[in-house]
Amino acid sequence: MISSEVQFIWTNFALEITPKQTNVNKNKNKTVNIREFQLCAFVIMALLASSLVITTGRTGRAGHIYNKAQRLLTAGIVLLAIQFGLQYFCKFRSNGQIAESILFNILFIQPAAWFINLSVLCILRNGQIYPREKATGFIFYLISIAVLSISYFTDGSLLDLHVAEIVASATYGMMLLFFNLQELYLIRHINKAIDNYSDSNSLELTRWIKVSVSLLILLVLFSPITIFFEDSIILMSSAMLTVIFIYYYVFNFICFGISENANMIYQANEEEEKEEISLPAQLKDEKGKNYQRVEEALKQWMERRGHLKTGITIQDAVDEMQIPRYLLTQWIKNTEYEVFSRWIAHLRVEEAKLLMTEHPEYSNEAVAMECGFSSRSYFQKVFRDLTGMTPMEFQSQCNSNGK
Repeated sequence: MISSEVQFIWTNFALEITPKQTNVNKNKNKTVNIREFQLCAFVIMALLASSLVITTGRTGRAGHIYNKAQRLLTAGIVLLAIQFGLQYFCKFRSNGQIAESILFNILFIQPAAWFINLSVLCILRNGQIYPREKATGFIFYLISIAVLSISYFTDGSLLDLHVAEIVASATYGMMLLFFNLQELYLIRHINKAIDNYSDSNSLELTRWIKVSVSLLILLVLFSPITIFFEDSIILMSSAMLTVIFIYYYVFNFICFGISENANMIYQANEEEEKEEISLPAQLKDEKGKNYQRVEEALKQWMERRGHLKTGITIQDAVDEMQIPRYLLTQWIKNTEYEVFSRWIAHLRVEEAKLLMTEHPEYSNEAVAMECGFSSRSYFQKVFRDLTGMTPMEFQSQCNSNGK
């Protein structure tokens, strides 16, 4: 009888503690997973920082700008590495020190984001960083530190810790928004400068910057999740995306530094600043001498097939035409193409049409090389954008009309 009663009590006790024990194990596993991720993120950030340190930028003006942006980016990545390292080695979340974990997140992630965004601005503005941008990031950071310090060191008597964390997070978000809006404006400005300066595709040269800025904007949305959420799956997913976004930017930044694109962007920016924007009254009159001068120079230049040289810039063109640059720039602005890159692409597409009509056996690659396009894929893209059909469709239409 006693034995059956003991068995009954033991069975009920086992049923009562089993779910709790299971939950404890689940929470323990979640903690382990978070710590493993923190360690991986720490290693990745350390490797990225090392890669930036050993990467040598270009020489000259482009090298100076790249190296300045490189130092800012390295500082931001080092701060992120410190943040993930502290989270891992101090075991804040596994020890239940959620407040300390959030505090260190804000204290290290905010200045890291500040330095990373300054590196973006440095690239987009030819190395110039305005004092207001330095001051704004610093002021936002001081506000976050002040709010968190008042709450943390007074045990929430003057300001509730949770409220302080929300205020600091909102301050961090406003700082990122301040930088991101400027970056988007500068990207549009750079695309215009490249289009006015070179035959290159500005979108191809700056796509990685635009994507990186877009990802940095997404971090504004992810940051509250990374800072405040305690659910391990949501927390790890958000933090993992943050690491991937940062990796994407750093990897493309290094590739940018060793490519020719850096020189192109910096040169286009500098030339845009020097460009004469006033339109001479004579040029507005299509019968004026300046207008006729441009027309005659263009005709001779095209007869020499100057527009079919790959990689040509507007400066190369006016040097060959022997006319002032502002005359050609303003003449192009009066056409439907408005900028040098689209205008030169139009001339090359017209040449490609003639070539494909006369030589239907030519491949797209051969036509692209003959007409000055940098690659077959770029030729196909430009041709479709300007004509509404692919080169193959154009050739088929020509064959049908010929029959």
